[in-house]
Amino acid sequence: GGRIYEQREATCSELAKIDGISFVKNSGAFYIFPKLDVKKFNITSDKKFAADLLHATNILLVPGSGFDWKDPDHFRIVMLPEAQEMREAIRKIGAFLDGYKQA
Repeated sequence: GGRIYEQREATCSELAKIDGISFVKNSGAFYIFPKLDVKKFNITSDKKFAADLLHATNILLVPGSGFDWKDPDHFRIVMLPEAQEMREAIRKIGAFLDGYKQA
């Protein structure tokens, strides 16, 4: 239990609802590193994905390339906001991805 546990549970439960995202549920970190289905979303640049998301939703995340991840299929979410804020943010990401195709 505890605040960090609730934040992780909120984040993971909402991520699990988004078609085209997969992830490994962590057990000891303050972040999660979801994977995008690049074919589904036509993603060729994780930086463009992060910029598109930021402009559309005001949600800032770090593309995987910011951590030397070679493929454009991951991004990092810090799970420090309160659980309800995490739920709302992940729902906005899901709404953004619904129908998203990178141009």
